[in-house]
Amino acid sequence: MGITKKMTVLIVFLLTFGAGMAQTATDQKSKASWEEVQVVYDLSEVADMTMGKQMTETIKTSLNFGTKARVKKDCLKQLKKQAAEQGYSVLYINEEASKDKRFNKRGIEVTLVGVGYKG
Repeated sequence: MGITKKMTVLIVFLLTFGAGMAQTATDQKSKASWEEVQVVYDLSEVADMTMGKQMTETIKTSLNFGTKARVKKDCLKQLKKQAAEQGYSVLYINEEASKDKRFNKRGIEVTLVGVGYKG
């Protein structure tokens, strides 16, 4: 195979697959990781941001699998994942609407209510 044919094959390969790789990298960069979503508890911190939709997450489990603080932490993690999937960078937690209650002797149900914000 001559050098011209090798160069042609290389150029066709780069044009075909190189554009797809660049597009994939851009798509991954535009979606924020759930770990990068900031959580705020004061409404004044998001006053100049664009308000999104309200999200709710509920976890119902036995305290045999952890403490109440651990269940709240897991619930917040799930809520942050929801916010990241929808493209929000900040999550305001409404503490008045959020609640935790006990059921039976060793069970707990944690509900967190948040609103996503972009900006």
